[in-house]
Amino acid sequence: MTQHTLRTESLLKLTWPIFLQHTTQSFVVLVDFWFFSHLSDQIAGTVSQLLPIIWMGAFVIPVFAGTGVAVASQYMGAKRYDKVVPAYMMNLVLTTLMGLGFAAALRFFSVDIGRWMGMDPALNAISTAYLGAISGYFVFLGILVAYNAVLSSRGMTHWLMYSAFLIATLNVALASLFVLVFHWRIRGIALASVISIAVATGLSIWLVHGPLKVRFYLKGAVREMLGVLRPMLRIGISNALEPFSYNIQQIVLSSMIIALGVISMAANGYAGRAQMFQVTFGVSLALGSQILMAHWMGAGRFDDVNRLYWKVVRRATVVAVVYAVAAWLLSDWVLGIFTHDEAVKHLGRSLLLVSVFLEPARAVNIITSFTLKTVGDAKFPLIIGMVFIWGILPVVLYVNRVWGLSLVGFWMCFAADEIIRAGINLWRWHTRKWQGMGIAHRVDEVGAAAEGLRVDPL
Repeated sequence: MTQHTLRTESLLKLTWPIFLQHTTQSFVVLVDFWFFSHLSDQIAGTVSQLLPIIWMGAFVIPVFAGTGVAVASQYMGAKRYDKVVPAYMMNLVLTTLMGLGFAAALRFFSVDIGRWMGMDPALNAISTAYLGAISGYFVFLGILVAYNAVLSSRGMTHWLMYSAFLIATLNVALASLFVLVFHWRIRGIALASVISIAVATGLSIWLVHGPLKVRFYLKGAVREMLGVLRPMLRIGISNALEPFSYNIQQIVLSSMIIALGVISMAANGYAGRAQMFQVTFGVSLALGSQILMAHWMGAGRFDDVNRLYWKVVRRATVVAVVYAVAAWLLSDWVLGIFTHDEAVKHLGRSLLLVSVFLEPARAVNIITSFTLKTVGDAKFPLIIGMVFIWGILPVVLYVNRVWGLSLVGFWMCFAADEIIRAGINLWRWHTRKWQGMGIAHRVDEVGAAAEGLRVDPL
């Protein structure tokens, strides 16, 4: 079996493959939206309002899988190698069940979801076709993210980049074939995504059990997997519950945007997609630093963790400001990629101006939320996230009922939410209460008090 070690401690070497991976994934989403807009603004607008439903699985499941990275990396940093493979296997079981469950729910309720969100019969027909076709995607996603977590915990992030390149190439080629040649329209775009992720899943399974030589086993597996379940759930539920609640919030907001009409639906979708690459940079920095911080927390290198956090926050914030300002200044060109409708572009331009204030704060929140959960301080970002996610929604609903908010008004409310939350998150990190919350040092939670520490048996 392979030695459980980290390939490198260079943030650049860990992060740039993750960034290219996520940039490639963002590119695929943009290409898909180009195909949807090629069909019609109505189709693109409808799919954009369904994204909170899709993100329920596409973001929550990978975020939960990050538990495997954090837990396994902390055990490796503390040289508790006997816990590493059980953490991998437990992660695979949990994310696979999540993927299967979400796919089944999406397929079963595909006819009703659009109607529940307030879509008319024409829009609901688009919703039904898309949700039914894309449901199979999540079966493979649940498996893929668990195997990618194994690669990430070893610092093998360059393989994730290669996998993303494969998905992107297949997706673009198949979507072009299915839409432009076979004229399969919405179902063709979704089918291209399903086939692409299925191939990438097979590649990741081969990498983990082939070149990396990680061996899963059955004898004694249940007992050892249960031994790591508690710390995994402590971080995993916190990791997943916040984005889950956020997507519930966005579903409610999408229902309100649908009531504003197709122009608002399309502008919201196009402006949101224009910010994807900036968000991608923040998430990539968070994931790359997560690997290092988890190892260093396990080794007790708290000052290194603190210095890395502030360096990552500064970089993410600067990039967010520059990107958001550039997107606003070049809004005619950016929005023109998707549409030629001047009403949609005018509204989208106003949304991109709000993003100049929203995105830097969101970058801070992305970094800090990932980091606090990685180092074991999972309850604080969960509580703050819940308070703001559910606290801002009734405010928006009330203000909309009294004054009739426009789409720009919605975005301004959520910009205020991100800015206030960023200040609270920065304060929490500055207190350094996270230093005593590492998983590997909580012997009562991982069973070390009863078993004693074992030397690496692998």
